[in-house]
Amino acid sequence: MSQVPFREELLKTQVAEIIDLFSVNIAALLPAGSSDQAVYYFTNWSKTNGQDVAYNGITYTAIPLDTKGFELKSTGQLERPVITFANIGLALTGLANSYDDLVGAKVTRIRTLSTYLDGEPKADPEAYWGPDSYVVEFKSEENRNTITFQLAVPFDLEGRSLPARRMLRESCPWIYRDSVGCGYTGTNYFDVNDVSINQANLDVCGKRLSSCKKRYGNGDLPFGGFPGLVDSQG
Repeated sequence: MSQVPFREELLKTQVAEIIDLFSVNIAALLPAGSSDQAVYYFTNWSKTNGQDVAYNGITYTAIPLDTKGFELKSTGQLERPVITFANIGLALTGLANSYDDLVGAKVTRIRTLSTYLDGEPKADPEAYWGPDSYVVEFKSEENRNTITFQLAVPFDLEGRSLPARRMLRESCPWIYRDSVGCGYTGTNYFDVNDVSINQANLDVCGKRLSSCKKRYGNGDLPFGGFPGLVDSQG
């Protein structure tokens, strides 16, 4: 990307506004085969008529948001950016509740000038700074008005282990009949010992691979354990 257009615009008497454009990618948090939306687009800037803005063919939802810690440093500890969204309609709360507080979601920021947005006389899809990529480390605060996330660069997740959850060979960690992970909605009911029963209120998953097969058969299973795991200690 050429920086010449930026220099020309920034040297003008009336400087165009710098626009932050964010994408939140939750593809890694979706269960296999999910058709749910994977990428959400936000910006803290709107047109004078209040409409959302578009850049490079993508529409970014205009929403009040505040950011801290995005400054670049060449020395010292890496910044841990913070992004706070206005919780309009509790939309962000719903998203966080559905997908594990969005921990592990990829957040990407690009910056451009208002003069380069789609529809402007000087629209330019290649005139931007970035992209800067982060992941959600944890949800740090939430109330009815705002929701705040702590971000980190992918290689600076202090105290994180890989994989992000424990690898259990015999037991499934998913919440039974939850839309994330398990996803079972069938009307075949079993007790904790995988015995077929007729009462839905007594339906309990034994959290074993056999429990999953009882419900899904022998095809692709959403079993959250790792039956092929080998004990390294023998």
